[in-house]
Amino acid sequence: MDIELLDNDAILNGLRFPYKVCKVTQVVIATGEISCIVDFFSYTLKAPSVAIFFPGQVIESIEASEDFNGFGMVTEEAFTDSLNLPVSFQERLQFKANHFYSLNAEGLEAFTNCYAMVKSIMNQEGHPYKEEIIRHLFSAYYYGLGYYVHNARRQKSVMTLQQEICGKFISLASENFKKHRDIGFYADRLCMTNKYLSALLKQETGMTALEWIEKYVVLYAKGCLSSTSMTIQEISDDLDFPSQSVFGKYFKRVEGISPKAYRQSLDKDR
Repeated sequence: MDIELLDNDAILNGLRFPYKVCKVTQVVIATGEISCIVDFFSYTLKAPSVAIFFPGQVIESIEASEDFNGFGMVTEEAFTDSLNLPVSFQERLQFKANHFYSLNAEGLEAFTNCYAMVKSIMNQEGHPYKEEIIRHLFSAYYYGLGYYVHNARRQKSVMTLQQEICGKFISLASENFKKHRDIGFYADRLCMTNKYLSALLKQETGMTALEWIEKYVVLYAKGCLSSTSMTIQEISDDLDFPSQSVFGKYFKRVEGISPKAYRQSLDKDR
């Protein structure tokens, strides 16, 4: 069973940034607070709360207050699928527009108890029902998490129409940047011209549509170069570039350094 438990040290010191998230990762903030940058956006999360990171996202940094205390659990997406949760729960858990949720005291206690029980069972060698017990514990965990996701989705939006359009574009870009690096793809889906979309994004976010797409592509590539053993050719293929050469030129134009040189610079800092 591919499950990893995270303690304070693993959360704060076990990652090399930028870090490409490869598995579903939940981090519970029990005391204090953490600040992080995820897919270009900065977040500050105060206890008690829970953060969910999904495969494909890139974490650029994590900083914690001196009184921070937390824990986390990492699982394969296939493991979550195997729990046979209702479709409504699956959809809520995969709602990526908001992956930070506040907890109340009862929620924090429930998640803390679940973590402690999973840890206890995992440490028991030869337990005949070990896997089944852990599955039931995670089912309970996700049902509890689904409650907070549901409540977050019910909150009324206070965004302007322009901000909502930008949010839709950013969501589309985060899901499609591997296959679609042309502005037209996004403008068509948002029913507007390329020029208007870029102008709106520039006004609201300080970056044009093309700049957003480029940053997603390069940040993802940097996460792969930094935190995985993928070759540059494999990264190029994953990002659907026609060749490694085209990918290398794209990366260097945006980042000012080649993928190989970027990875070598990381090795020097170790």
